[in-house]
Amino acid sequence: MNNKMPISVWILVIAMALNTTAASFLWPFNTLYINGYLGESMTLAGIALLVNSALAIAGNYIGGTLFDRIGGKRTLILSVGLLLASSLGFLLFHATFLGYLGWLGLIGFSGGLVFPTVYAFAGLIWPEGGRRSFNAIYVAQNVGVALGTAMSGQIARIDIELIFYANFFLSVLFVVVLLFGLRYLKDPARPVVQSQLEAAATTLSGATMKSMWFVAIGYAALWFVYVQWQGTIAVHSKDLGVTISQYSLLWTVNGALIVFAQPLLNRALRYFEDDLKKQLIVGAVIFLAAFAVVPFAGGFTMFMVAMVVMTIGEMFIWPAVPTIAAKLAPPGKAGQFQGLVNIAASVGRMIGPTLSGLVYDVFGIGAVFTMLFLLTAIALAFFIFMKDIRVPEKSS
Repeated sequence: MNNKMPISVWILVIAMALNTTAASFLWPFNTLYINGYLGESMTLAGIALLVNSALAIAGNYIGGTLFDRIGGKRTLILSVGLLLASSLGFLLFHATFLGYLGWLGLIGFSGGLVFPTVYAFAGLIWPEGGRRSFNAIYVAQNVGVALGTAMSGQIARIDIELIFYANFFLSVLFVVVLLFGLRYLKDPARPVVQSQLEAAATTLSGATMKSMWFVAIGYAALWFVYVQWQGTIAVHSKDLGVTISQYSLLWTVNGALIVFAQPLLNRALRYFEDDLKKQLIVGAVIFLAAFAVVPFAGGFTMFMVAMVVMTIGEMFIWPAVPTIAAKLAPPGKAGQFQGLVNIAASVGRMIGPTLSGLVYDVFGIGAVFTMLFLLTAIALAFFIFMKDIRVPEKSS
């Protein structure tokens, strides 16, 4: 058996690295730009991020459904075209809050179309790869995080408006790579007729769906917590004297650690014998440790410590979730199951900035930290009570 990663997966990996690099020029600065440059409140900044994530939820659902019904290639062309148009609109019309809100929302929707399409493609075109295709995409995305945040911090020091130009330029490269690579992507998802969808639905056991919902709820809670580094924690760190360049360095370290610590992570995963439930539990415990540290951070060094600890937890959880979705999805439902876990992440990203921004404005940062610790504990509980899920790793 050939265990070499096929060129079609490499196309997806390279494209997602570019896509995440483009996004990394924007998301660390959304709250800071709305609050500091447009002069709006933290609550309105949270609402803007809520709209972005709400439309991403719609995009995830539609993208996953289209993948199963009309095929991956058509869905991919539609989604990347819309994403490019949204990035251009954001570049041209972000100088007012309403313009920022509208185009950020469209970027969320088009990005929501992209993610379940790419993940469903990755799982179906190389099923013998096990978790390797998802882990490769995860690492590629974090290469994008490391590069994007490293460059964006320096560019923002020159002129924060340049980050919008950089986002558009990299979005163009993302689209070019995917369109060039279409000839290598053999569409595994033929349009599914209604009778096939009904037949697939009958294969879903109650235990399977319960496991998916436990994973999704825990994943949503952790994304609620994670996104605070782009919202309330970003503003809190600024109040403590952390500069924009130092703040962007936190995300550079986040991405770099994920990329360069892969050999150690692979050894740890072999220790767990591919027990995905155990992988989620360990990751959630490490997340919990990070949010026991961050409330006591008084400057850049402790924020960096908390970021490193959280990143280790992220490395256990983030690639495991789409692997579980691919494992549990019945025939004809691959797109929808990947859409479900991406919806869960978007729910966390949607509710997190708005609710935490409101709590921050009314009760202060202490109440926010208490909420984050409790939500991480809730995610841990859901992972503990789900059934065991194992995905055997193929020999290389």
